[in-house]
Order: sequence, then C-alpha cells, then structure tokens
Amino acid sequence: MRILLTRALSQVQPLQTLLSEQGYQPVLFPTLEIELLNNKPLKTHYNVLIFISANAVEHGLETLKILDYQSTKIFAVGAATAKKLEEHGIQVDAFPAQKASSEALLAMSELQALHHQTVLIFRGKGGRETLKDSLSKNNKVEYIEVYQRVRCNITPLHRDSLLNFLQSNQGIVTATSVENLSALVFMIKQIDTKALNLIKRYPLVVLSERIKVFAQSIGFNQIKVAIETRDEGLLKAIQCSL
Repeated sequence: MRILLTRALSQVQPLQTLLSEQGYQPVLFPTLEIELLNNKPLKTHYNVLIFISANAVEHGLETLKILDYQSTKIFAVGAATAKKLEEHGIQVDAFPAQKASSEALLAMSELQALHHQTVLIFRGKGGRETLKDSLSKNNKVEYIEVYQRVRCNITPLHRDSLLNFLQSNQGIVTATSVENLSALVFMIKQIDTKALNLIKRYPLVVLSERIKVFAQSIGFNQIKVAIETRDEGLLKAIQCSL
C-alpha cells in the first residue's frame, strides 16, 4: 500500500520509518519547506511562553537563549510539541495530551487561570489568531514568528513520486496542515491537471477537523481525521482507512 507523504523532507523521516516498519510503501511528495525567521521579542522576560508546534520549538531555540524563562510557565499545544521541548531540556507545565489544538489548550484549567500575565506565543508566520484573541481578554499577549512555510519548487522527485503513487488504485494521501494540503493541490495541478482529479479519489488522512473542512471544500470526500496529532495517530488513522 502506497502512502503519499507531503511533509517537508527535513521532517518526514520519523513518519517514513514508522510506516515502512508496518509494511507500507511511503512515497515522498514534500510540499513545504521550513525557513528560519530572525525576529526578536520585545522583552527578555514573560510570565508565560506558549509553543504552537514542534517547528516553533526547533526554530525558537535561539530566541530562548536571550530570554529569562526560569520562573516562566511554559505551555505546548500538544504532545509532540511538549516532547520536542523536553528533548531540549525545557520543562513543560501543561499541554493537551489527546488532541493538539489551540482550542484544546485554551480549554485547560491552567490557561483559563491566566490573568494579568505577559504571554509570548512562538509560532510560524501567518498562524491562526485563536490563542491570542482568547488570551488577550485578560492578559497582554505578543507573538514571535520564528519560521515560515514556503511552497516547494517542483522537482523530478515530485513528478516521479506522483507517477509512482498513481500507478496503483490502492493508496492513501496524508496532509498535516491546511497549508500543506493547499500546496499539494497547487503543485499537482501544475504537474498534471488530470492527476489532480485522480488524487482526490484516494482516501485522505488529516490531523484536524479544520483540515477536513478545507479538504471537503476542494473536492476530497474520503477523509479520516487522526484522533492523535502525532505520527502514531496518523498510522492508526491510515490503518482505519483501509
């Protein structure tokens, strides 16, 4: 069974390995590249730091070096983000264990208890406003955008991978963000308009209801949402799609 993987090449290997070990055939079709941004925070100390993705952790490490965060509360949007922080020796005070999302984080008692705090949110360029909009009602909230997603240029790898994937009627497409899926559709359309119609006939596994809604709006109709927003969750959703 072929599984079309659309993550950046720099981040796809753990999922690729996990699927290969389970007997699947991963097909690489990277749609986005992650680029570091050199923005600086306005202050050196905040009461609360929030990381909205593993990318925000990885690309926010240089910023952390100039922050005094020893007495700061640190929150992560989900388990994968918390794990990335802990890998770098940063203790996480709380995160939603089951479903990684801004809404799940905001529902936690630790977040609801925040009042009159200074909050710095680590995120990618152009992220959602949900966290800031909610927390700003009782706190002073700032963003620091530490990375941006850039759509990949089409290469021979993309053309070969698309041809390989479409050789079989049995396959599953994966998408881990709205931007990721949007870039996939754009790139396939540039390669072959007919292939775009074909790709929408395959089951699609995504990480959130938000991605599912977008996928439905552009013509996908076999969509499975992973219960857990990590590689193991994607694997389980793939297995349930068969």
